[in-house]
Amino acid sequence: METRVYGYMERWKMAEPGMRVLTGFSGGADSVALLAMLQEYGQRQGFTVEALHVNHGIRGAEAKRDQAFCQAFCEARGIPCKVVYEDVPAYARREKISLEEAGRAVRYRVFSGEVAAGRADRVALAHHQNDQAETMLFHLMRGTGLRGLRGMEPIRLPYIRPLLCVSRQEIESWLGKRQMIWMEDSTNQELAYTRNQLRHQVIAPMEAIRPGSIGRMAGLAERLLELEDYLSGKLEHLKKQGVQKEGEGFSVSLKILKDLHPAMRKLLIHGCLESLLSGERDLKALHVDQVCRLLEGRSGSRLTLPGGCYAVLEYEKLLLKKGYGGEKSEEEVYCVPGGEYHYMGEIFCLTLENCEKIGEIPVNRYTKWFDYDKIKGNVVLRTRRPGDYLELSGGGHKKLKDYLIDCKIPREKRDRCILLADESHILWVAGMRISEGCKVTEGTKRVLKVQMRKSESPDGDQMDEVQKESSKPIYGTQRAAAEFEQEE
Repeated sequence: METRVYGYMERWKMAEPGMRVLTGFSGGADSVALLAMLQEYGQRQGFTVEALHVNHGIRGAEAKRDQAFCQAFCEARGIPCKVVYEDVPAYARREKISLEEAGRAVRYRVFSGEVAAGRADRVALAHHQNDQAETMLFHLMRGTGLRGLRGMEPIRLPYIRPLLCVSRQEIESWLGKRQMIWMEDSTNQELAYTRNQLRHQVIAPMEAIRPGSIGRMAGLAERLLELEDYLSGKLEHLKKQGVQKEGEGFSVSLKILKDLHPAMRKLLIHGCLESLLSGERDLKALHVDQVCRLLEGRSGSRLTLPGGCYAVLEYEKLLLKKGYGGEKSEEEVYCVPGGEYHYMGEIFCLTLENCEKIGEIPVNRYTKWFDYDKIKGNVVLRTRRPGDYLELSGGGHKKLKDYLIDCKIPREKRDRCILLADESHILWVAGMRISEGCKVTEGTKRVLKVQMRKSESPDGDQMDEVQKESSKPIYGTQRAAAEFEQEE
C-alpha cells in the first residue's frame, strides 16, 4: 500500500526536499498510517515530518487518552509533536453551528495558523477513499454542481491528502500487518452526525451490495477533477472576455452569457458566485439555476443569494454583488429556499423541509406552508399585475382583483399588497390567504415554509393577539375554511 501512496504523492507533487510537512494527528487508524508512511517517505525524499494534535475539549477522559497516545507514538519515533487545546463546544455555541462543523473549522484555523507563522510548508490530512465517498454523497444530497461532486482534491495548497488513493479497509489491514495500534473515537459510532449516518447506513451497505463501490467513486472523483481542470481554463478565458470587477461584485455581459452552452453558463455564474462569497458553504446548484432563470426576466429583476449577496438584471449585464440588506424594492424579487428577502419593509424567510418532519400544520397568518412540488416556475415577491389569479378548491380560479374587492381592500391599497407568486398564479397574498393549488395535503413530500415579519422585528411573526399561531391542525378544505374565517 505504501508504494501506491508514495506514487500518488509523486504524481501530485505533494512534497519536495527541504519542506516541513505538518501532519494532522488524531491518533485514529488513518492518521497513524499517514504519519508512519510520511516519516519513512520523508527520510527518502529529504523533507521533515511533524505532528499536530488538536484536543477538541469534547470527550473528557477519552480525549486525554488520545492525546497521551499521540505524544507517546511520536516520542517513540522521534517525531516532533505539538498539542493544541481548543474549546470546540464553546466555539459551536458562539457561532451557532454543530459540533461537527465547529471541530472542522477549529482544526483548519489551527493548521492555517501554523502555515502563516512559517512553521509548516504543507499540511497532510488523512482523508481516504471512504471519506471521499462520504463527501461526494453529502454534496450530492445538499444539491451540488461539478465541483462539489468531485469531492476533495488530492492537493490544494497548503493541504495535501496522500491517502485518497486507498480505502479505510486497506489502511487497517496495513496497520494490522505491522502490529501497529490506534485509538478509536467513540463519537464515530454516534448517528447524530451526518457523516456517521452516511458511513454506517449508506456506504457500508453499498459496499456490501457492490464491493469496490468506494474505489470506483474515488476514480470518478479524479476524472471529474481532470474535467474541471480543463473547464477552468475555458472559464478563465470567458471571464477575461465578459466579466468585470465592479465594486465588491462582478458585472457579467448578458450577450456572452446567453450565447454560452447552458452548462458553461452555469459554470461561469458558479465561478463568479464562489469568488464573491469567499467559500460560503450555503451556495448550492439551486442558487445557480435561479440566477440562470433570472436571465429570462425583465430588467430590474432581483434575486437574493446566500452570504448577504444578490443578483440583479440590467439591460446589458448581470450584476452579482454583496451588501443586499434592508433596502426596500418594488421590483420583483426572485426567491429560493434557504434565503431571507427584504421587500417593501417586510422580511420573508424561505425554508424547504421534508413533510414528514413537519407534522401537523397550524393556522398562522404570517407563516405559510406550500407543496413545493406543485410550484411550476420561479417564486417571486412582487405587487399585482393584470391577469393575476388565485386557485380555488375544486380547480377553479378567482381573479386577484375580485378577491381584493371581496376582502374590501381599498383601491389605493391594492397596488401595495405584497404577493408571493408563480408567474400569474398568486401563491399567497401576504398576511391574507394562500392559493388552494399549492396547499399542503397528505400526499405532499416537500414543503416550502415562508415566514413574514417586519424589518424591525427580530422574532419572526407579528405579536398581535389576533395574529398569534393557532394550534389547531387542519389540512385541505377544512384548513381553507378555517383560514378564510380567520383572515377575512
